[in-house]
Amino acid sequence: MDIKSRNRHRISLFLAVIVVLCVSAVMVGLYPFFKNESFRNKEPVYQERGFLKYLTYGNYVLAMEQARAQKGEILSPFQLFFPNAADELKNQWNTQNQPDTENQTEQTTVTEYFSEGMGYEEESDTRQRYLQELRHNCVREFDNWNRNFGRIRNFMDYQVLDGEGTVLTDHSDGRSISSDKEYQFKAVLHYDGQGRMEVISTEGGDTASLLSLLQDFGDEDPMEQHYADEYKYDSQLKMDNPQNMTFTYGMTQQQIDAFQETAGDMFHSYDNSGSVLKLFLGFVCAVAVIAFFFSCFDVTWQGSSRILRTPFEVVFSIGSGGVAFGAGLTSLVEVTNQGELFAALIRANFLPGVADIMVKLWNVFWWSIPFGVVYWSVLCLRDVITIGLKRYLRERTLCGWFWGWIKRVCVKTYKYVGNINLKEQPDRTIFRIVGVNFIILALLCSMWFLGIGALVLYSIILFFVMRKYYKDLREKYQILLNATNQIAEGNLEVVIEEDLSVFEPFKKEMQKIQSGFKVAVEEEVKSQKLKTDLISNMSHDLKTPLTAIITYVNLMKDERVTPEQRKAYIDILEQKSMRLKSLIEDLFEISKANSNNVTLNLEEVDIVSLLKEVSLELSDKIEESSIDFRWNLPEEKIVLPLDGQKTYRIFDNLLTNIIKYAMPNTRAYIDMKKVDGYVVTTLKNVSAAELTFNPEEITERFARGDQSRNTEGSGLGMAIAKSFVELQNGKLQVELEADLFRVIIRWPVN
Repeated sequence: MDIKSRNRHRISLFLAVIVVLCVSAVMVGLYPFFKNESFRNKEPVYQERGFLKYLTYGNYVLAMEQARAQKGEILSPFQLFFPNAADELKNQWNTQNQPDTENQTEQTTVTEYFSEGMGYEEESDTRQRYLQELRHNCVREFDNWNRNFGRIRNFMDYQVLDGEGTVLTDHSDGRSISSDKEYQFKAVLHYDGQGRMEVISTEGGDTASLLSLLQDFGDEDPMEQHYADEYKYDSQLKMDNPQNMTFTYGMTQQQIDAFQETAGDMFHSYDNSGSVLKLFLGFVCAVAVIAFFFSCFDVTWQGSSRILRTPFEVVFSIGSGGVAFGAGLTSLVEVTNQGELFAALIRANFLPGVADIMVKLWNVFWWSIPFGVVYWSVLCLRDVITIGLKRYLRERTLCGWFWGWIKRVCVKTYKYVGNINLKEQPDRTIFRIVGVNFIILALLCSMWFLGIGALVLYSIILFFVMRKYYKDLREKYQILLNATNQIAEGNLEVVIEEDLSVFEPFKKEMQKIQSGFKVAVEEEVKSQKLKTDLISNMSHDLKTPLTAIITYVNLMKDERVTPEQRKAYIDILEQKSMRLKSLIEDLFEISKANSNNVTLNLEEVDIVSLLKEVSLELSDKIEESSIDFRWNLPEEKIVLPLDGQKTYRIFDNLLTNIIKYAMPNTRAYIDMKKVDGYVVTTLKNVSAAELTFNPEEITERFARGDQSRNTEGSGLGMAIAKSFVELQNGKLQVELEADLFRVIIRWPVN
């Protein structure tokens, strides 16, 4: 990533942080407005569902208090509201703690039940555990009713009357709640002899709504959620409501105001106003628009940041969760406006100014979470425009990833089954196909009746797959057949680029055949060329001295030739004869070397001394040439198992070549040293003629550095040297660099 793009990304991140913090700060700044709106939309407390629910639960609390007062003893809620269940549980406990003699009859009964297969003991234990759990839930729920009713009972007047209208409990200073007009809110709730509640009368606000809500709460069984399914319709285990009792409640305006002042926004007046939610959703839309607008100036940010390439499903889930989280921050506004956070910080000994700043920062932090999530979600979703809907669905969704994975698995399975290697054992291939088919059929069988339809679908799919496979097989066979026909017609350059699947081994074998044919053809062409060159060069090199011999023999036949001329002719004849003899001997030598018909007389040879000996033998020719030989030979001996005569011939040929073909008045370097287990001899010189041939050609038979073939020589010197080196497990290599001619010989040490 270049510096310019990196800086652009940093600016985009900075703008995102600024936008989120500014919008969050605006939300916090609107807290006074939210408070005023909550007051405007606040309903009378006695019309709240929560208040009426707590009021109805107060019937059970007052009935419990009245029962305890009448009996003058501690009475549990379970005993009052579930008398039958309490007696049954008590009897079971007494039975389990009886002496053994008294238990014999019951034991006999249990045995009889087991003999009849009824499982009495197991059923009894289950019922006992259920009763114990029901008792625990009843006590817990009653504590909850008592706590909730306790929050409102001190702000109202109430009376408890029996079936005859006698006041049992009075919390109204002797006033008649039902007839006193000072009460702004009244509710008279009556329970008949069967525990059914009826709303006798209500006053205050929306009377119809009050009547409906109170009756709904009275008809509910507050313990219904704790009933097990197997005992849900057992009337002996149902809650008993108060019977033949009337509960009268009333609240004056003064009591209503006192309760609302004390309870504050206990019943969610902020939620009723909806101002927080409406403005939050408006700001969410604004942040989304701003995020989209800013993202247009840095379209590469999504591609370079991994967190902005999150899958759509994850983005949607997190974004929805962020919006839902922000909608739930209404309670934070409520708590902050009530001063609870500020009061908590003051109690923690923070200064008022510091506490006020901390409350604001705390609110900004929580609001920045949903707005930040929305901003991030828009940046992630903007790639729909950047890369296109089709690519986005394929690369940026979990469904697209899953579909791609399924597709790859199907393709791999198809190739796995279809790529049959004919070199493998047939049992293995058949087992592979049968195994995959078995897995598919096993999955279909596990679907029961739906498996029949799935099997039909599988058969249809299998038909099309097999048809496609057969069609591909036929096309690949045709490709292979066309390639073999071209090779048969002599086209060795044909290339099969397609995947031949089951015929892939044939493709590889054909490539080997092509390579072998190419090598054979190249060798044959090279051999034919060598034969042609051999005949041509040999004819030329043998014809030259032979022509001279014939010419001078004819001259000697002339009677007019003087003795001095005759002697000169004889010298020339001798020279040409020796030349012809040398050519024939070299030809025989290279023929033996190439046919491996050479007998080596291996012995311990000091090649350093041998090379010095060759240089002494050629010292006259070296001095006659104007070439400056520089010798760099080791002082110690280097003894190798070699044929001394053949090795002498190698060095003689190479040094003779330098004398013949090196540029006059230049230097030639002869080096010898041990390198990595080899004795390396290097001969370097500057060629007199331009080196325009391939380095490998110079070691062929009848090849010369002087391609005009005007110089003395057979053209077999380098070929003989290379053959003798290779016969003795060595390697001769020729290198050319401009006009620099270099010969390197390597022999392994021992």
